Amino acid sequence: MKFIYIAILSLILIGCASSKNNVSTDQIANLKKAVENAQIEIISDAANPVAFTNTRGLESLLPPGSNLARISLINNPNFFKIKNDSIDLYLPYYGEQQIGGAYNSESGLKFIGKPARTKIEFDSSKNRYNLTYVLNANNESLTANLTLFANNTSTLRINSSIRTTIIYYGKWAKLEE
Repeated sequence: MKFIYIAILSLILIGCASSKNNVSTDQIANLKKAVENAQIEIISDAANPVAFTNTRGLESLLPPGSNLARISLINNPNFFKIKNDSIDLYLPYYGEQQIGGAYNSESGLKFIGKPARTKIEFDSSKNRYNLTYVLNANNESLTANLTLFANNTSTLRINSSIRTTIIYYGKWAKLEE
């Protein structure tokens, strides 16, 4: 009986260990080269507005295939581009404005220019890059925390001085000239 429990536990542990997503050395080299060249474009396919998770009644206002925890951005123009020492971003925004400021037709997040601060770190234990940019846009300050994974996926967390946090999930590629 004791042998059966040990055998089952061993199978579970082996199954969990083998489900880990391994990346090839070519994928890691591609990621490192893209970050070193600073020529990256990210297109997001979903957004997660942190403030919406406990809100009800807005479901009918969201794009098809969306819910409050994950808004589909498919067929919705958006990008986050890193080109040398500059950032160009255009992202739709779903969330709440927290403090006073004018509401206008420009409801998305936009920035073109050089970041006030940049921090780039490679996490060798997880084979990913963590990039942080402080962006001083027209009426707000944005902190963009970008995680680039070796399998060409990305997570972009935007913290704003006047809006609630939003997270974008997408894919990155080398920026075409």
